[in-house]
Amino acid sequence: MDVIFRGQHLTISDRFRKYAADHLARIERHLPTAEHAIVDVRREAKSGEGRFVVQVTIDANGTYLRAEERNHDMEAAVDAVAHVLDRQAKRFKERKLLRSERRVSKEDRLPDTGSPEAEDERLPPDAEIVAGRVVRIKHFAMKPMTEAEAIEQMEMLGHTFFLFRDADREQLALVYQRADGDCGLILEENLEPA
Repeated sequence: MDVIFRGQHLTISDRFRKYAADHLARIERHLPTAEHAIVDVRREAKSGEGRFVVQVTIDANGTYLRAEERNHDMEAAVDAVAHVLDRQAKRFKERKLLRSERRVSKEDRLPDTGSPEAEDERLPPDAEIVAGRVVRIKHFAMKPMTEAEAIEQMEMLGHTFFLFRDADREQLALVYQRADGDCGLILEENLEPA
């Protein structure tokens, strides 16, 4: 697994590079498809204490694992990140094995679109929409996946939403975490010209 280091307003020593690469290498035993890991290191701006923030993102053939830890010592932060990623890789490996044992047919995976539960949630009439600004743009390759794989990927990244290319419908879809703990799915509506 290639390890790519990016330091934000600080210099990363060769000693730290070797230390981090050695600790992240143990993740490969659970995740042999790991192609590369990106290690972002920066000093926490809001803290007068000078803590380091270490964020590691691992790409394993289109499956992403991410963890972030803060500590006064960069090496201690890497230890904590490696521990979190090791747990995520074990959990991913176990889920993958369970999923391969219980293959679900395409018809069983697709939700019933005619159900009354798919009600339209609208904003209250007095709601005000405030436009923000784009502060970061991310580009990533999207491999086709099922809804279950997208939910798994969203949970492993620790996000509340995940954009993916739906293998069953052959279009972009967005899965998101609902307030009740379940997941929702947003699909593109094909509008035919009148």
